Amino acid sequence: MTSENWPQIALTILALSAVAAGIASVGGPNAARIEKRDNQRLSELRSLVWHTQCLARENGNTLPDMLTVTDTCPDKLTEDSLLRTEGYRYLKVDETSFKICADFEDIGALKKRRPAEAIDETGCRAASL
Repeated sequence: MTSENWPQIALTILALSAVAAGIASVGGPNAARIEKRDNQRLSELRSLVWHTQCLARENGNTLPDMLTVTDTCPDKLTEDSLLRTEGYRYLKVDETSFKICADFEDIGALKKRRPAEAIDETGCRAASL
């Protein structure tokens, strides 16, 4: 190595360090995929809360025992999404309040990105009529 090459080598090391630091700070492609899937679950969670409130209004302000699809309460989610048990849970707390829960992959990161969302550490969102 000659003294003429050291600036080029130093610049290469600096560039590689910057790339490594960038990947470490954002988590890389896998973290981005997890974030995207968790954001999708959060969106579906909001839709399920709205849908549950719609079903209750349709039934005289009585919470349903289970989530179903009706003509009065159309939803962007398919019937299969509403009825599946894997990944989502509907819990009736009392006659006027309920929780919709989702299995998030990284709940801690989601809560940091979306602090205004009312989601607890177990991935549940409490709601009421």
